[in-house]
Amino acid sequence: MYAPPPKPKTLIPVIGGIFLIIAAIDGIGTWAFVAFIGSLASGGMFGFLGGIMMACGAIEIIFAIICLLGGVMAILRRMWALGIIGGILGLFLGGSVALVMGVLLPEASLFALIGMIMIAISHKEF
Repeated sequence: MYAPPPKPKTLIPVIGGIFLIIAAIDGIGTWAFVAFIGSLASGGMFGFLGGIMMACGAIEIIFAIICLLGGVMAILRRMWALGIIGGILGLFLGGSVALVMGVLLPEASLFALIGMIMIAISHKEF
């Protein structure tokens, strides 16, 4: 009997994983800043807003960590589903918003979308 043909190896899942990692780092930085500002605002007159900002920051940091794990698994070509889930959760990150030609562009969400598409395309390599 012949052995099954080897899986094709391209750089598409590696580049997709790098995009997810960039999105996760951007999201962690942005939402850690939001949580920090929320902790500063929690002692004033509008303390409930600070608590809401801290809770949102914590939830988004968890999403960013899952996005980071998905990027690492995509680079290693293991656990395709975790790469896709990391890309989906990375869409919610937003990240630091850049002003590009008069339009606000959420960088982390854009990087996560590109990474998720690249991982989805290279499904057979996992």
